[in-house]
Parts: sequence; structure tokens; C-alpha cells
Amino acid sequence: MNPNEIFTYPVENKSEEARKAVKEYYCKFLESKCDKQSRTINYPMGVCSVNHSRTKPIICPHRFLENNLVFNNACNAAFGDTNNVLLFSEIKLSNVGSFDFVLVKHKPISNKVEDFCIVEFQSDSTTGTGNLVQALKDFMSGVDVLQKRYQFGMNTYNTIKLSYIQMLIKGQLMEKWGKNIFWIIQKYVFDNMVNRFRLNDLDYNPRHKTQYHIYNLVANSNIYKLKLADKKSTTIANLLKAFTHQPTPSLDTFVGVLERKIKLKLGLIIE
Repeated sequence: MNPNEIFTYPVENKSEEARKAVKEYYCKFLESKCDKQSRTINYPMGVCSVNHSRTKPIICPHRFLENNLVFNNACNAAFGDTNNVLLFSEIKLSNVGSFDFVLVKHKPISNKVEDFCIVEFQSDSTTGTGNLVQALKDFMSGVDVLQKRYQFGMNTYNTIKLSYIQMLIKGQLMEKWGKNIFWIIQKYVFDNMVNRFRLNDLDYNPRHKTQYHIYNLVANSNIYKLKLADKKSTTIANLLKAFTHQPTPSLDTFVGVLERKIKLKLGLIIE
């Protein structure tokens, strides 16, 4: 477990461009200084992706901004082309929250909206993040972090739980509006979600309003590039069915846990 990309570039990339990005804390995806902060260092937390469990999890949503690839793919899926399309970020809507991005297709030479779609980024997050911060500090001081293992984990289950609720809330709205919402997600996170919630009936159907564009990070010379690996889709009815039919542990199992804690006197006395 160690960093895979720092300030845009693979940690093993020693090119002049990569060195300059590290020195300036530059994020090529944002086209500006990295804005990810940590309380324990006085420079940005510039880890874009990591090496973990034979995958390369993206832990910063900005990583999906690479060359507007995901937006172009969403435009082509929703509108058929990218003509007369504008991109807006962080659009808030009461009782729903905010949308990461909205792609708006307007009428030529007009401010009239012809169509729009929503784009949501779903990166992963880490546990034991202090160890990942230490890896960044080591990298910045010249240590070959690929030769070390740092004890951080992936918080994928929590990522999925939070995003699943958003999929239900926002997806329901999109079905009522008759508009598409695209979830930009890595394959291993998507597969994890499918397995945990025992989802099925996800074959791609362009008529479904909840769309999944599934990406991988693929090595390309001395950098990594996003590649669209698959497209899936679903309905809110299907997501709800999976959500409400999860296996539940037995009551006896939970009572057994409580009784063991009583025996070990682990509870607090309420007076």
C-alpha cells in the first residue's frame, strides 16, 4: 500500500514536468495548485491515487477531470454530440443537495436550455490516512515510497453507503424529470457496490436515467490515463429493491454480543 500518483504524475515519473508539478504542488486536472488539504502538513495533500489490493483507487475526485474525457462521454451518451454544451459545477437544489456537475445543452446563439444531464464523481477514500500523509511526506523528502508499505486501508464500504443514498435521492428526481444522471466510478468500486447490495439487472439501457460510466486507470508511457471500461444502467425501483432486501443478522447473534459485553463489564453505568 503506497501512493500511485502525486500531484498528477506517477510517483516513479522523474520527468522535468513531473518534478515541476511536485515543486509547485500543481494539479494538471484542476489546471491550478492542488486544493486538497491536511491538518498535519503545510502543503496540499496531493495524492491522486494509491496502490492497494492490486488496484489503483482514485482518492481525489479531481482525478476524474482528466482532459474532460468523462464529460465528453456523458455528452455523447445524453445528447449525441458536444455542440452548444456548457459545464457548470456545484449546482445546489433545495431538498436534494448539490450536483457535482451539470452539462447544459442550449439552443444555438441563445440562453434557452434545450437539454441537460447531471454528472456525479465517486472517488474512494482511505482509512488510517495519517500513514498516507506520512507516505507523501516521505516522497517529498526523496524517499522511494514504492519500496515501502504504508498501513492505510480503503474506506470503500462507507463510500458506497453514502453514494447509494445519493443515487436513490438524485436518481428518483432524474426519473421524474426524464433526465440522465451519470455516475463516474471506478470498476473496483462499482463491482464492490454490486456485490455488497447484490445488485442485478444492470445491463446498459440508454433509456434508463441512472447511468454508470465505469473507468479504469491505465498505464500509458510514464503516466496513467482514464479509460472507459464499461457502461451500466439501472432504475430506482431496482436500486430500492436491492436496498430493502439486504440479509439481516439474527436477533440471537446480536443479543449474544451484548451478553458477552455484560460479562466483560464493558458497559457504562447509568445513574
